[in-house]
Amino acid sequence: MCYADTTANPDGTATAHCYCGWSNTYPDHDTADAAAENHTRDAEAAEAEFAATH
Repeated sequence: MCYADTTANPDGTATAHCYCGWSNTYPDHDTADAAAENHTRDAEAAEAEFAATH
């Protein structure tokens, strides 16, 4: 399971990151937060699909 979060950068950008190794830098916190939420939701959906088929 993935748990993505965000970190503010000194230059005003924000980085979305996850313990699974995924990360990306975005122009602002709102965009990074949305990406983190999407990453977590997509990972949960993939895990649920895998569990349903195996």
